[in-house]
Amino acid sequence: MNQNLKTQIQPNMKRSVLPLALLASSFAVAAAEAQKKPGEAASLDKVEIQGDAKAGGDVVAVVHVKLEKNWHVQSNKPSEPNFIPTVLTLAPTPGVKVTTIKYPEGKVEKVAGLAKPLSVYEEDFQINVLLRLNARAKLPLTIPAVLSYQACQGATCYLPKKLKLDMVVGGEANQK
Repeated sequence: MNQNLKTQIQPNMKRSVLPLALLASSFAVAAAEAQKKPGEAASLDKVEIQGDAKAGGDVVAVVHVKLEKNWHVQSNKPSEPNFIPTVLTLAPTPGVKVTTIKYPEGKVEKVAGLAKPLSVYEEDFQINVLLRLNARAKLPLTIPAVLSYQACQGATCYLPKKLKLDMVVGGEANQK
């Protein structure tokens, strides 16, 4: 092949590959977003275990929740009785007792069209769960949990959703 022709083809190929790669990645992002259903605005960032997880001891499981930009959920203590609160429910698990669940304070937000300000969570928030481990607890323990919430954008709210998660207590990976 003529060296001059080869030099002309390669730069053109490089220029055409980059737009194709960008186009393919934008389709992948659009497909991932399309799989979400309306109102699925919350995701689990992580569950962090604080304290020494050992049989007979207490630990705190910190559930880090992330909300999509421009979304909010009602706090655990909504400003109106007919609003749906954000609630974390843990499944009964042998060897562990839930002592307390501490929700963050809601942020007061005025929404156009509503007379009373809302008590909401926005962006990222944390729920702290105090766990007491039985003296005979076999570690590591996996505690299934569900975060129930109703996501809203401004005054528009969607059907309530449930986010399933597991809290793993014990082991080196989640100790802090």
